[in-house]
Amino acid sequence: MKSISVTLAALLVLAACGGIGSSGSTMNGSQSVATLGTITAFGSVYVNGVRYDVSGASLKKNGLMVTQSGLAVGEVALVHGQQNLQSMLGEASSVDVEDQAVGPVGSIDVGASQLTVLGQTVDVTASTSFGEGITPADLTGLATGDAVEVSGFAGAGGNIAATRIARAEASEHLQVLGAVAGLDMSAHTFMINALTVDYSAAMLSGFTAGQPADGDLVVVRGTMFDATAVKLMADSVQPADNDPREAAEGGHVEQEGLITRFASAMDFDVAGAKVTTTMDTRYEGGTAADLALNVQVEVRGMLDASGVLVADEIEIHHIAAIELESTVTAVDAMNNTLTVLGVTINVDSNTRYEDQSSAQVQLFTLANVSVGDNVEIRGYENPAGSGQVLAGKLERIPPSTKVEVRGSFMATMPPQFMILGITIDASNADFGDGEGEDEHMLTATDFYTQAVGQIVEVEGTASGTTVLATRVRIDQDEDR
Repeated sequence: MKSISVTLAALLVLAACGGIGSSGSTMNGSQSVATLGTITAFGSVYVNGVRYDVSGASLKKNGLMVTQSGLAVGEVALVHGQQNLQSMLGEASSVDVEDQAVGPVGSIDVGASQLTVLGQTVDVTASTSFGEGITPADLTGLATGDAVEVSGFAGAGGNIAATRIARAEASEHLQVLGAVAGLDMSAHTFMINALTVDYSAAMLSGFTAGQPADGDLVVVRGTMFDATAVKLMADSVQPADNDPREAAEGGHVEQEGLITRFASAMDFDVAGAKVTTTMDTRYEGGTAADLALNVQVEVRGMLDASGVLVADEIEIHHIAAIELESTVTAVDAMNNTLTVLGVTINVDSNTRYEDQSSAQVQLFTLANVSVGDNVEIRGYENPAGSGQVLAGKLERIPPSTKVEVRGSFMATMPPQFMILGITIDASNADFGDGEGEDEHMLTATDFYTQAVGQIVEVEGTASGTTVLATRVRIDQDEDR
């Protein structure tokens, strides 16, 4: 959950927040910053729409020095540096990314949108990015045994909400980041969720007591994994250095992650870090009533004397229930909009940009999008009832005549219905409910009865702004 891959993103977020720092203003009008977040774009590095110069920064991924091209959108990073209080631009001194898991895929459950890696259960959501070489860019593009890198945030039950999944290099060490449990000092073993870690031959470093203790957040690396026993022989174990509070020295910080403990809106944990709110706390994207276990948030504020993060502002992330995949018919870069299937798509500082086309532009933004490009949009309707979409992710994809639409079903006159104002002609479609092993076919009559109030996924082709559907499915899992 404290993946360092969000480091770059975090720095950007701090800048956007108006200068969250760790030690207050300095003589030259800047302040120290320490933040954990998701990388949303590059040029130099953008996190939540804020640009951080990394030209003088040390960049690390999984303990190894890398160049900027070694980092990717969707990774969780921990960023340290300085922020100019006038321009609000940042200058990073270090960016550290630590993947939650690096290793072979143990199992895949397409219906549940899950896979396992080294005993860690990984949830794939609408916000998950997939790296180059995973085709199609979803769980069906992977197979058991494939070596992958998983970046993301751990939830209250230990599941990892993946922000990015990419193929791992053959030379990469196996790695798991998580909390120690069931420590057996005699056998030199402990658990990280369903994984047994044998540290009898490991190099231990950074522990006050000389070795880990239950509850410690650690990074484990190794080269030998017993898939049958779900056991990793560790070569090294060290504390996970991804807590922005430790670098803040009592100042302002930002922490992105899932709510892992929730007692009340004034007493909860984000990624294991204690947070409290006050009457002056500002909310973006929701209210205090929306806070709950496993909700993803960004908290910005100041540490009190006890190390608790007192929130000045909390941004609540929305589930990206809407998906549009089709051709761009208009782009207005000045107003930060584009049009797909007649729907106006708005982008903002939180939109994640990725280029999966043959161009593979790393410094990809809306300025690189042209009429005729094929894109995939994930987002939510905003303002509610407006018919417009605020994009959480904008991905340029290879040319295709395939069209996909996902969103709330609106009944009209069968064999037609609507999603977000888009007319769906299902005259020649097959109907179903669920995905993978949970999928079962429906008659058209059953579909139109059961789809009311549900999220529906449509595949087909476009005829103007009408979609000629070939496949229609009810998706009752709105969390994906």
